Amino acid sequence: MKIAVLTLGCKTNQAESNYIKNAAVSAGHTIVSHKDSPDVCIVNTCTVTAKSDYQSRQMIRRVLRTGAKVFVTGCYSELRADDILAISPELSVISNRDKYNIVSMLGIDGETASLSHFSDRSRPFVKIQDGCNYSCSYCTIPRARGGSRSRPAEEIVREIRMLEESEFAEVVLTGIHVGHYGYDLKPKVSLSYLLDNILKSTSKVRIRLSSIEINEIDDRLLELLNDQRVCPHLHIPLQSGDDTVLKRMRRPYDRRYYICKVGEILKRYAGIALGTDVIVGFPGEGEEEFSNTRRLIEEIPFSYLHVFPYSDRPGTPSAGMSGHVSPETKKMRTQELKNLDSEKRRAYRRAQIGRSLNVVCERRLQNGLYTGKSENYLNIYFANASCQPGRSARIWISEVFQDGLIGIPLQKEETL
Repeated sequence: MKIAVLTLGCKTNQAESNYIKNAAVSAGHTIVSHKDSPDVCIVNTCTVTAKSDYQSRQMIRRVLRTGAKVFVTGCYSELRADDILAISPELSVISNRDKYNIVSMLGIDGETASLSHFSDRSRPFVKIQDGCNYSCSYCTIPRARGGSRSRPAEEIVREIRMLEESEFAEVVLTGIHVGHYGYDLKPKVSLSYLLDNILKSTSKVRIRLSSIEINEIDDRLLELLNDQRVCPHLHIPLQSGDDTVLKRMRRPYDRRYYICKVGEILKRYAGIALGTDVIVGFPGEGEEEFSNTRRLIEEIPFSYLHVFPYSDRPGTPSAGMSGHVSPETKKMRTQELKNLDSEKRRAYRRAQIGRSLNVVCERRLQNGLYTGKSENYLNIYFANASCQPGRSARIWISEVFQDGLIGIPLQKEETL
């Protein structure tokens, strides 16, 4: 069969979709675009914002026009199955917990899936857990995904070994709530325990952590960042820099804790890439509260921001709160922080000029250059005819270029 897999949303969704693709290709099927007359379309949806809901519906309508058999799964379908079936009763809606069963519904033996047989990513995402134990007042994901559930460490290590043997230079550890990895296992373990085991059981592949909460970065995890195979990059959601708003959001930290913890990280690892998420216009966010957020962001040397205007999620506590911010004000504040994001990105990129970075090649561009990701999560452009996607190259950075940097490949023995 010709199978199209379309994915919206987080790295966890992407990791789950890639499992389905691997299993399909291992069974002799072909992965195609939805424009290539597929026999089956699988839409892996997202519901993190109202925009995600809209994009999910649009994608479903688009693939219905192909005439293929359509499976819809993911967080939007988990919470809005009736809305999806209203688009067409011919759709097959699959719950998040049954997502991997799509493979068997297609007559495929998932046990035979080869991780190296197919991957459309040069830096594979490895899902280490699912679900979330938090109850942030704006979020529907715990309802869509359930509580935190961890994969056994030995299973994850085995998967990463296979990826290393297939000569991938980087893997990304991902999940919905990675900082709670292992809390549900018996005996209870931690993300630090898992990372330590991965490093001891592999020899070359570098490891990148996806988003982690500030209160879940323990001393052992910070020690492991010393290892050259752990990417010097942390994505630590902030959401707001104001204590009143953080309390209304039900976030498990306050402004002072966040600042102090980030300060500790920067003291130990100067130049580390720090990313964050910010929600703009949460109910109760006045000018003073927004100003507190902006000042905090100005003070911390983030390398990038992900800025989201607040949108009501049906059934969440925040939807019924007072003090909603007007769309015009949200738009203005969002743009203000996006401008600050641009400044932060430019400053961090300029600081890399004259350095040599280890870059995992991702793809060849039409202009003949290759692009890849550095260990500190920057887009790097370079000319290297021998570079293959998923493999690494040492690049000396010469200047800022487009949305990243451009540089010169070095031989292993070269230094500049």
